[in-house]
Amino acid sequence: MPRASRDDEARGSLRRRKVSVPRSNRRPFRANAVFLTLIWEISLGLAALSLATMTILIALRLRSVSRLRGETERREALLAEMLEWTETGYASQASAIKKALLQDPRLATDLIIEVFEIVRGESQQRLASLAESAGIGDRLRRDLAKGPFRSRLAAAEGLAWFPSAATVDTLKKAVLDAHDDVSFTAATTLSTLGSDLIFDEVLIARLARVNSSRRIELVLAQFAQTRPEALLDLVVDAGRSDRLRTAGLDALTQTGIEGLLELILSLEQSRSTDMRVAVARNLGILGHPDGHGTIARYLSDDRWKVRCKAAEAVGRLGLIDLGPQLCDLLLDDNWWVRHRAGEAMAKLGDLGISALQEMVTLAGQTALGQTAEHVLAERRRSA
Repeated sequence: MPRASRDDEARGSLRRRKVSVPRSNRRPFRANAVFLTLIWEISLGLAALSLATMTILIALRLRSVSRLRGETERREALLAEMLEWTETGYASQASAIKKALLQDPRLATDLIIEVFEIVRGESQQRLASLAESAGIGDRLRRDLAKGPFRSRLAAAEGLAWFPSAATVDTLKKAVLDAHDDVSFTAATTLSTLGSDLIFDEVLIARLARVNSSRRIELVLAQFAQTRPEALLDLVVDAGRSDRLRTAGLDALTQTGIEGLLELILSLEQSRSTDMRVAVARNLGILGHPDGHGTIARYLSDDRWKVRCKAAEAVGRLGLIDLGPQLCDLLLDDNWWVRHRAGEAMAKLGDLGISALQEMVTLAGQTALGQTAEHVLAERRRSA
């Protein structure tokens, strides 16, 4: 048979054959196609969900911005109207302001307290009367009695502007609040209002165990202004904690009440280091000549903290005659004592500066010379 015929026959045979995929190989192809389709549909769904979420978030953001802008505009307009009314006292304005306050109690409370801090005298009294008639005082008293912590704290502060028997009763109960901040703020507000609240054992115990000295100082400073006799009893009571007694003494010194020097000097021989430190500190603040002897004795106290504070008092009061004792402290074993003594000498004027410069020249790199050099360098940097 010719070669061409054989080729034609072979090609015809191939066309007649059926090329087929085995059944065992068809199923994976179909499964993969279904899986890919499912992934595609899930991707489309997630994309649609993301788009919808972004649209909602943008809408909420726009709404929030619009609401905030509206609140700001209302607040500014109401604030301007309230300030104008405190000057004019027109009844028509008072009615409009009261209506606005009733519509937004929270905004009203914030604004009332803000305006209270601005106005004084008759205007403040008029504003307090309007706020009470708008129910702001009642709202604050309810918040203090039953609100969450932040609301109770804000109410304890805000009720200082709403003096009444109901306010005093609510604040007295709040002194027993479970949270120290609320309790101390309520006590401070009561003192501001001139209440007859005294240092009962519950309040003293809370003050004694609180960790923050700053909180104690704020409470006692307020009582020093309105109830100094209560603080006097606390300071002289040796059974109380040193922290309370020293904070009370600091608060009383700021008032400058009569008999303060005698009180401080009566505590000079205290066995408590903290109390002697407080005595030196307050004598330095008071600056009375009769405190000179105590400060001089404290410069050689066996406790370094007392020597430090006495040295500070010498510099603060400019007690030049105690300069030689400061020079002795420049050789003290404690670094803080040496440093405070050097700072005190620098505050004594040209005489003290000259003494420090001479020490640098003569003492060189000894502890004495280094302390003097360090003090002078600090003085140059701060000048």
